[in-house]
Amino acid sequence: LAAASHDLLQPLNAARLYTSTLIERAKSTTFAELANSIEASLTAVEDIMSALLDISRIDSGAFKPSPAPMQAQDILKKTEVEFGPMARERSIDLRIVKTDAAVVSDRQMLGRIVQNLVSNAIKYTPIGGKVLVGVRRRGNRIRLDVIDTGIGFNRDQHKLLFAEFSRLERGARMAQGLGLGLSIVQRLVTALDLTLELESNEGRGSRFSLY
Repeated sequence: LAAASHDLLQPLNAARLYTSTLIERAKSTTFAELANSIEASLTAVEDIMSALLDISRIDSGAFKPSPAPMQAQDILKKTEVEFGPMARERSIDLRIVKTDAAVVSDRQMLGRIVQNLVSNAIKYTPIGGKVLVGVRRRGNRIRLDVIDTGIGFNRDQHKLLFAEFSRLERGARMAQGLGLGLSIVQRLVTALDLTLELESNEGRGSRFSLY
């Protein structure tokens, strides 16, 4: 899959370009809804391809971490910019707690972990809920928390959460998804030699903590 990625994505990218033109030309016509539906379907295919390629690269060892010092606030600020609109659209109070903590990790891979965790927190938190993202010092380590007031899950479902293409029934009813996000998170956590903790109460919310 990784070797064929260029050949697989090239026609998909071309289709996206054609669809953008189609959407422009279909404005205010009866074809507008159809054009937007085609674009949404192509986006879904691209999301699946990207997730599968990420898993393939991680499993094959193609992702080589490049740890470097960075400010944790840089990751949090990017999270706020990226997910602020999504949270506002769902009337969710997304709170990013400022920090002056410095961490050592691979910026891109760490960012991807946080991105997936925050995306899930917003998707599976009912309208009007809260999502908190912040950093705390724990001895000589830094703990990054993503806490939500979402649907939660019970302890028996922990392993199921990280399985490929596996989704909890209640979550599948709430939001679209592939069931690959947390599988990618687990792989990246292992590749970076980090620790991921989770606590959750069904119907009350969850806390994912990255050390």
